[in-house]
Amino acid sequence: MTQDEDAFAALNDEEARIIPPDFSIKKIIGEDVDIKQIFSPENVEKAQQVIHTHTDNFLEWVIKDLAALEESYKKAMADIAGSTSEISTLARTAFVIKSQAGTFGYDLATHIAKSLDDFCSQHFKPSLEHMTVVRKHIDTLSVIFHKNIKGDGGTIGSELSQGLVRLIEKYKT
Repeated sequence: MTQDEDAFAALNDEEARIIPPDFSIKKIIGEDVDIKQIFSPENVEKAQQVIHTHTDNFLEWVIKDLAALEESYKKAMADIAGSTSEISTLARTAFVIKSQAGTFGYDLATHIAKSLDDFCSQHFKPSLEHMTVVRKHIDTLSVIFHKNIKGDGGTIGSELSQGLVRLIEKYKT
């Protein structure tokens, strides 16, 4: 049974509950504000400008995150059998990268970081083969950011993603 099937089965075992909608955001922005005003073309343009001005900051942040991935990887390699803590750190760092990369146009990086997070969180077993999967994810993220590959990466991005999927499938059992 997959993780989703387990969660669904657990829901079926519980009694249904009605949860009232949360209108707390409405209280913060005011009762008379229409959602169309918030997402007006002018406001969306302002938000895009703010994101654009923070792109350089993001690249500085992600370089630090890549260094953190490298450090955790080295520590995990030094003691593969006892690498649980470092693998958790790798997963958390990958989650941070995934959470931010798409905002700044690095869609391929979002996909690869999610794959690393999922692998570390759901499939990792202390072994050289699984450390190879982690290594390839880190290398791919490093290339994406050092070569400034934005968007989905086109054909190369697709090949990289498919290669990682095949590698995961090979070793995840």
